[in-house]
Amino acid sequence: MSNPIIAGGRSSGAARSINMIMSGGVADVAPHHVIGTGFEPLDSALDGGFRTGDLILLGGLPGIGKTVATLQWARHIAAGGLPVVYACYEHDEASLFSRLLLSEVGDLAQASGDSTSSETRRAAITAGSDPRELNEIVRGSLVLRAARARMQSYGDDLLLCSASPTDLDIAALESLLIERAGNTAVLIVDHLQKVSSASGEHTVDEIAVELKSLAMRHGIVVIGVVGARAGALGLRRIRLQHLQDAEGLGYEADLVIMLNDKITAVSNRHTAFDSVRADAFRSVVVMSIEKNRNGPSGIDLEFRKDFAHYRFNPIGAVLEEQLIDGVMVTE
Repeated sequence: MSNPIIAGGRSSGAARSINMIMSGGVADVAPHHVIGTGFEPLDSALDGGFRTGDLILLGGLPGIGKTVATLQWARHIAAGGLPVVYACYEHDEASLFSRLLLSEVGDLAQASGDSTSSETRRAAITAGSDPRELNEIVRGSLVLRAARARMQSYGDDLLLCSASPTDLDIAALESLLIERAGNTAVLIVDHLQKVSSASGEHTVDEIAVELKSLAMRHGIVVIGVVGARAGALGLRRIRLQHLQDAEGLGYEADLVIMLNDKITAVSNRHTAFDSVRADAFRSVVVMSIEKNRNGPSGIDLEFRKDFAHYRFNPIGAVLEEQLIDGVMVTE
């Protein structure tokens, strides 16, 4: 059965009067829907989550957790019954499979209050290397069997696509959406710097323009992962202006979320005389809403890392400390 959130798309170049839209007389108008990420208070700050037809950008330095976060969002959305396409130019399907399995193990460990053994983590990684042997691998582990069952419950709604930029360019992504006949609610592209455009150019802002067009044409959410430009690597806090082709990205995106390590992003006055607090900050990432066409921006949230399980604790908090501005350190 077709899901009402993802059924149909929006025809391009159509003109409709206000009364036509309100009367419901135009069948191909794609209604906007809100899709939650499973992260709180992020969803609350976004009035429920991401909106169909929008382009969302997630930026930050390498290793900050961009793939971790987007894979968790994909898992949550798919578990809610909305199909997701995860197009990854950084990791193969086996690696993504292992990360999902370990994330499920982490969720189970958090819910039960138990820790995960190194043997369990190694077994999950091995399962990703050869998913065909999964049944044998999980036979002796109750937690891995439970994690596998959770993955099976949404497995049909999460499509993992790993390919080179030339194999999976913008045109190929759209062909994939068309082949799925409207059976996609969210497209995640990890990451934009490696995608080829229809014109053969690789500028990130041009890719963003084409992905925004995809979001509107197909009535879906498109989430793009973006890395920082080379000159930003030494900064304590990365902001929108530090992304590659930032000016074009800032114009095109409907929502921009930036990730930073809390230990470097907050003012030194919070940690200068408190080593215990500083150690606690090292395990936390600040998630900042820097642009939001649908609501307030300038909102800073924090989420605790659990990278041993390739996940964040999805229950975070509003940041209380003062952040530096990312351009000039002001304490």
